[in-house]
Amino acid sequence: MVAADSRTVFEELKKNDASEGILDAGLESWSLLMRMIGRQSAIDDTEESFNDLMLKEWTKERLLFPTEDEGDEKIGEFLSKASGSSSFGSNIGVGSVLRSTASAQYNPFLLSDQEYHKCILLVVQDDDEMSVGVILNLPTATPIQFDFVDERTGDGASFQVPERYGGRFSDASDEEVFLWFHCNESLKDKGIGEPLGMDLSSVWNVSPDDAANAIATGQARADDFLVVSGLSVWEKAPGGIAGGIRGEVNNNLFEVVPTEDIGSVFDVLLQQEPMSSETLEENIAFIDLAWSEAQSADRDTPDSCPTSVYKSNVTISHLADTALKRWVSAFLLEN
Repeated sequence: MVAADSRTVFEELKKNDASEGILDAGLESWSLLMRMIGRQSAIDDTEESFNDLMLKEWTKERLLFPTEDEGDEKIGEFLSKASGSSSFGSNIGVGSVLRSTASAQYNPFLLSDQEYHKCILLVVQDDDEMSVGVILNLPTATPIQFDFVDERTGDGASFQVPERYGGRFSDASDEEVFLWFHCNESLKDKGIGEPLGMDLSSVWNVSPDDAANAIATGQARADDFLVVSGLSVWEKAPGGIAGGIRGEVNNNLFEVVPTEDIGSVFDVLLQQEPMSSETLEENIAFIDLAWSEAQSADRDTPDSCPTSVYKSNVTISHLADTALKRWVSAFLLEN
């Protein structure tokens, strides 16, 4: 509770009416009142804190409405970036591998859907109603363990692979469904699994039984496979006219990973381990590395002047990275 005369409060709140006042997100008014009651230490503790920075970005996106000229300019910039994307109009279907986009000035997944920031996405279904994909680079804290008899030695053996978070939706059945994928040329030559799409050089899917059998017979190793649970879904307009994952690509939210780069992306992801407080930093580093490996060679270079949060030294890019780490800590780490 703060004891202050009404004029002081009223005059302070009036400062929030202008654009710069809105961008302050009310934080300067809050700081003034905290000083009035001798709580300077509370202000120092929140200086450029994650919560304050996210509040400023939320305020900018939700409360600061552009003028008509600024709105037309923003729409023009958006259309220009979308149509200028290297993946605009690409033929995207089952088996396509995508990576989310990011800009030094703006990040589409900063305030919501943080799991898509720097994500690698595999399209597993595409029809008139929806596109379905799975995120490949988010290992959970839960390992999948298989016990089997090694057919070469006759001894009992077991293996573990990280269960990966593919998205917030699940299969319609009551049982948890795991999807197994590989991009290993040797396994392709042995006929282990089948191509997910029409491109034989891209990703292959394999049944859990076939994967376990290949491991038991020594034809494959456990760390040849990515195992995913959960789905990401994008609906389409009636008749499949618009929307879906192709709409996301055309809106410059995702871009197609060149087929020749998919193998190196898988090589990075296969180094991830089940998520824990000990492996968190390393797993995040592999997310960043895989995302970088997936960048098309002909993609425009990032903007040279990254944008910072209002009255802050923290860039939008860094804040988005922190938001992803916070999301992973909240949803993928064991409590």
